[in-house]
Amino acid sequence: MRLAQEIVATIYESKMQPGDRYLSEADALAHHRVARGTYREALRFLEIQGVVNIRAGPGGGPEIRRPGWPQLASTIALLLQFADAPMREVLEARTAIEPGVARMAAMYATTEDIEAMAEDLDEIEAQIGNFKKFSPAYLQFWNHLAESTHNAFLMFVSPALRAIVNSAGFVPNEPYRVETLGRLRGIHAAVEKHDVEAAAAAMIELEHEFFNRLSTGYPRQMERVVAWSDLDLDADLDIDLDP
Repeated sequence: MRLAQEIVATIYESKMQPGDRYLSEADALAHHRVARGTYREALRFLEIQGVVNIRAGPGGGPEIRRPGWPQLASTIALLLQFADAPMREVLEARTAIEPGVARMAAMYATTEDIEAMAEDLDEIEAQIGNFKKFSPAYLQFWNHLAESTHNAFLMFVSPALRAIVNSAGFVPNEPYRVETLGRLRGIHAAVEKHDVEAAAAAMIELEHEFFNRLSTGYPRQMERVVAWSDLDLDADLDIDLDP
């Protein structure tokens, strides 16, 4: 662990960027003064954390990556499982956090942020009848909203919590997708006007409605303990939100 922390410090202090190669193994062993086995174990740990990607073959070795919210989602899900935390608590946390995201987006969103979210909403509307195409546009909107806060913590936490909720397999049917699009447009309109309280109020309404719908329609899923094994960021979900 200490060696992994040293490697991260070296990457950061050397201003290495994603795609750059770390030191050759010989140079790394000399620089860190450790055994080959210790160095390789540290690299494997960092690969799991999303810091490096180990490439095999000639010219291979550790390639620098940048960890993101998927690594955070994985860690949170693992912690929640061993805390016996039900999905309901994740929804409660999201209900507490997302209005703050909306507030900060209304405060700090740039013209480019607002335009990106508008394009997402248009794509959501265009794909409203096809969930597999609707879903990427929907998640992109939420990611852009979090990014528009220009707060690194929220940019990681918001999509991480959303991924954990999605791991329960909740999927909106088409009428609910239409309803949700209207709510998203309300949030976007408030952000565009930089109306902090209106943005927060619109988000509170959306989150409370979603929480109540799931609590009423899917009480068992809401009380089920979060499972790390359910977190598949590339999975196709197949449970309809119309109970």
